[in-house]
Amino acid sequence: MRSSLAVAHPGPSRLAVLVTATCLAACSAGRPPAAPAAPCPAAPSTPAATPTAVSPAALEGAWVVDLRGAPGDEPYTQPFVVEAVDETARTLRGSFYNSEISWSRFNTAWGKLVITFITSDGQGEYVHTATLEGDTLVGSSTAQHRSLLVPWTATRAP
Repeated sequence: MRSSLAVAHPGPSRLAVLVTATCLAACSAGRPPAAPAAPCPAAPSTPAATPTAVSPAALEGAWVVDLRGAPGDEPYTQPFVVEAVDETARTLRGSFYNSEISWSRFNTAWGKLVITFITSDGQGEYVHTATLEGDTLVGSSTAQHRSLLVPWTATRAP
């Protein structure tokens, strides 16, 4: 059984998609592909996860967050304090911009330390995410109630 796939982009990519679709249809039916013979592709796989060399406990302590509005603006700094990290629950406890963290998670499955946490200003929630890149947290904060998206960086407090 031949199967074809319409592709919006003409050129070499259309041929590759057509050959792959034909091959997959034949392989799914338990038959070899029709001539010209083409090997069936291996099943797609996800990239192998590389454990991170950085322990989530490295987050503990005081950080200085730079929330400046644009790269050329003067720094606008606020504190981020990680009081504790629970590696079993994959959570952290502390405060950001002097607001207590009400919920958090971290992930190290992709070979890097990624965190997300929620704070509030009394009127609504702020969702913060960051990735540890060397000695710097690179993140962003969003608040739907304020139509806000702010990129930020954080470094260890002196």
